[in-house]
Amino acid sequence: MIHPEDTNRQPASAGHGSPQQPDDPRRRNKTRQKALAALLLVICLVVGGFLIAQNVKSTPPVSSTSSSQSANALPKPWCAASTTLSNNFSGTSISSLATNDVWSAGAQIMHWNGSAWTISFTPTSPQDVLRSVVEIAPDDVWVVGEQQTNGMPSHALTLHWNGKTWQSISSADSAVGGKNALVAVSGISADDVWAAGFSVPLQGPITPLLEHWNGTKWSVIHLSVSASLQFTSVKAFAPNDVWAAGYEYGTHAGKNFTQPATEHWNGTVWKAIVTPDLSASNGGSFYDINGDATNDLWAVGSLNNGSEMLTEHWNGKDWVIFTSPAVFPGNSNWLASVAVGSANNAWTVGRVSDSQGGFQPFIEHWDGQKWQVMQDPTVNAGELDIVTNVGKQLWIVGLPRTSGGHTFIETLCP
Repeated sequence: MIHPEDTNRQPASAGHGSPQQPDDPRRRNKTRQKALAALLLVICLVVGGFLIAQNVKSTPPVSSTSSSQSANALPKPWCAASTTLSNNFSGTSISSLATNDVWSAGAQIMHWNGSAWTISFTPTSPQDVLRSVVEIAPDDVWVVGEQQTNGMPSHALTLHWNGKTWQSISSADSAVGGKNALVAVSGISADDVWAAGFSVPLQGPITPLLEHWNGTKWSVIHLSVSASLQFTSVKAFAPNDVWAAGYEYGTHAGKNFTQPATEHWNGTVWKAIVTPDLSASNGGSFYDINGDATNDLWAVGSLNNGSEMLTEHWNGKDWVIFTSPAVFPGNSNWLASVAVGSANNAWTVGRVSDSQGGFQPFIEHWDGQKWQVMQDPTVNAGELDIVTNVGKQLWIVGLPRTSGGHTFIETLCP
């Protein structure tokens, strides 16, 4: 197990003695006095240092914007998961109600009971792509995705767990004969579930795909959007408070670009919520949205210029950009997921390019004042795709840098 670094530990400084003096009794007395004073000073420093060290061990660190620590000197709070948790796991989405009740969707649907992963469902066709899972109750779990075919048509895919078996539930397509994909799902109750994604019609631009489950059937929700838009995330907080995030396509100065986009459901209508204009930065995209209150939401993604991550905060009235630390320029840098515990405790993960042409894992923490980069302890990690609250724990799911390896899990160290 990898433990956090002790950032309070400092290297010992080299001492320099005083110049030697001639052997004189008066000087020897003065020297003895100085030595006694120095000894008392050393004892005070040692005792004081011990008390300070004990206080540091028993007192949580306090965030401060005036801290002189660099981003790379921050602790490593993430530990490699136990082998039982990390082995035989291959999920790309996670949802849970407790640390012993976790569902994951990916190549298969798997369940963690606190001791081991078990395979709960395997698609009968490799063309069934499982993209997102949400657990509403132990006997009420949804997985959404895409049912692909050999040609252009694909269909929205929704699977439901009733506590005993998985059932395929019919869901409508927005673009008949075209591509229909659900990539995110979130729910409040057994009769209030939302799924989001995108559709590509046989002719025309890409359009958002939004569907609602009312306890009986799935219905496509048609939005009044003028731009070409696709959703990447959906988060339901209450029957009158649901958010969908993604990006819309546009043009600026004769060039195509994407602009982050959010839509909000107030219980009656869906309404587009304006985000800061990023056309001057060549645009950007949202890949995940999450929060702990209606006035404390985070949406994360990337800027198209490749030199910065994108983190925006909803304060109940406006979306506001909070700058992330600079990263190595690249055209595939992104933040894929965000987990929010409180107003001064949020985590986001993703990947960044490195100077060798590969990718490195990327972790940031929000302390209520700024985003700070956290180092990732996993050897051979290539990218991090999920950070999520599991009970009182935090889990990260990622992919190795080398091909052929299965997804891995990290947990926040105790």
